[in-house]
Amino acid sequence: MVKRLGILDETLRNAQQSLWATRMRTESMLPIASVMDEARFDTICVAAGVSFETAAMYLYEDPWERMRLLRREAPRTGFDVLVRARNLWGWRAQPYDVQTLFLEVLQRNGVTSFKLFDGLNDLRNMDHLLAEGLRLGFEVKGFVGFNESPAHTDAYLAGKAKEFADRGVNALVLSDSAGVMLPERARSSLQAVRAAIGDLELHFHCHTATGLGRDSCREAIRAGVDVLWTASRPLAWGAALPATLDIIEMAREEGRTVDVDEDRVREIDDWFYWVAHQEGKEVPEERPFDPAYHQRYVGHQIPGGMISNLVKQLHDRDMGHLLPQVLEEARRVREELGYPHMSTPFSQFVGVQSLMNVMQGERYASPPEALQLYARGAFGEPIAPLDPDVKDRLVGDAPPIDPLEGLDEPVLPKIRAEHGPFESDEDLLLFLFLHPAAYRDFKANRKPIVRKPRLHPVAALTSELMKRDDITSLEIERGALRLSLSNDGSPAAV
Repeated sequence: MVKRLGILDETLRNAQQSLWATRMRTESMLPIASVMDEARFDTICVAAGVSFETAAMYLYEDPWERMRLLRREAPRTGFDVLVRARNLWGWRAQPYDVQTLFLEVLQRNGVTSFKLFDGLNDLRNMDHLLAEGLRLGFEVKGFVGFNESPAHTDAYLAGKAKEFADRGVNALVLSDSAGVMLPERARSSLQAVRAAIGDLELHFHCHTATGLGRDSCREAIRAGVDVLWTASRPLAWGAALPATLDIIEMAREEGRTVDVDEDRVREIDDWFYWVAHQEGKEVPEERPFDPAYHQRYVGHQIPGGMISNLVKQLHDRDMGHLLPQVLEEARRVREELGYPHMSTPFSQFVGVQSLMNVMQGERYASPPEALQLYARGAFGEPIAPLDPDVKDRLVGDAPPIDPLEGLDEPVLPKIRAEHGPFESDEDLLLFLFLHPAAYRDFKANRKPIVRKPRLHPVAALTSELMKRDDITSLEIERGALRLSLSNDGSPAAV
C-alpha cells in the first residue's frame, strides 16, 4: 500500500517570519485564502506568538481580526498555531489561567490545532497547555527541537518524543529549525523517533539555511514521515522552508501519494510572487550545500537575524573586525550553557554573553540577570548540564528556582481590575502580548483591515506597464474586446 504524505503549509507563519520579519499584511493574505482552502493542505499555520506582537506593534493590525477574516475565507481547512510553552510569547512565563484563556480564545477564533514548543524540550513547561489543549478538543502536536550537539543523540530525541506520546499528543514533530541536520542524521533520528512513538502521526520540519533541506526531506519521506512542512515558492528556500511543489514532486519520485491540488498551489505561488513584487521582497534561491559554511555555522547556530544585530552592535563601536571572534566565542558559550535550542530567549543568552565576553576581555564578568536565572533553573532543565565552572560563576550561592513556581496562582482577576475594562478576552490578551505603551499606541493607531479583491493578471500587468516612463500607450485585445490606455490614465474601450 502506497503511503500518503500530508503537507502543512507555513507560508503565513514560519516562512514570512523567516524571510519577511513577520511583516506580511493581512490584505496580502485574504485574497488568496480561499484558494489555500481549496488546495487540500492538511493544515494551514496562521500564527505564533510573534505574529500577534508584530501585527499590532508594527502593522497596527488586530491579529485576532486577521484570524477571523482568514477563517471566513478558508472555512474547511484546519488552522494551526505554534505555541511557545508556558511563555506563550516573549520571555515571561504566563500563569495557568492565562494559558487556558489563550487556548480558549484561539479556539473561538477558528484554530483547530497547535504545536507545542519549548527551547529546552522540557515537558514540564508544556504540561498544562498539553492537557488543556486535549481537554478542549484541539489536535495537539508535541514539538521536539533538534540542534547539532553531542547532547542531541537519536536516543535523546526518541526519549523526548516518547514523553510526548505517553502524554497523549495527537502528533509528534521533529524539528530542525537551524537547518543543520545532515540527511543521514534525518534518516536515523526519524527512525528512532518512529520506533519510540509507534503509529502516532509524525511530522518533519526543517529550515533550508545551509542547503541541507532538500536532501533531509527526501530522507524523511523515505523514513515514512507522515507530514512535511512547506511554503509557497516565493517564501521558500533561503532561510525559510522547502517549496511545496518541489516536495510534492519529490514525494512522487519516492513512490508516495500527495492529495494536494497542484493547480491551486501554482495559483498560490503566482499570488505571492505578485505580493513579493509589490512589497519589494526578493525571492530566495535554493542554497547549495557548502560543507565549509556548515562547519562554521553548526558551532554557534545563531539565527541570521541575530547575527545581523551583532554586526550592527560591533560596527557601532568600530569593532566590526571582531565578529569571527564573537561567533567562535558563541560556539564555546553554547556548549557551556548546555546546548539550548537557539531560539528566543536562549539564542539571545548565547549571543549577548558571547559579545560581552569578547568586548570586555573577560569571560562572564557581568552576566545578564536573565542568564543567571537560566543557570538557576528558572527556564527549565537544560538539555545538557552546564559547565560546572561557568555555573558557579552564574549561580554563586543562590538557590535553584522551580520554573513552575507561582504559575497556579490566578492573575486574570487582578489584570481585569487594575487595567480593565477590556473590550473582549481578545483585547485582554493583546494587552498582555504588548507592553502598556505599545498597547496604547496600537489602540490609537489601529488600521482597519480592508479586503481587496485579487487583481486579474491582465489588470496587474497593465498597472505595472503604465507606471513606466518609456510606455505612452497600451492596447489589449481579446476576442471582440479592445482596450486602449494612455499614460495620462484615460481609457477607451472599443
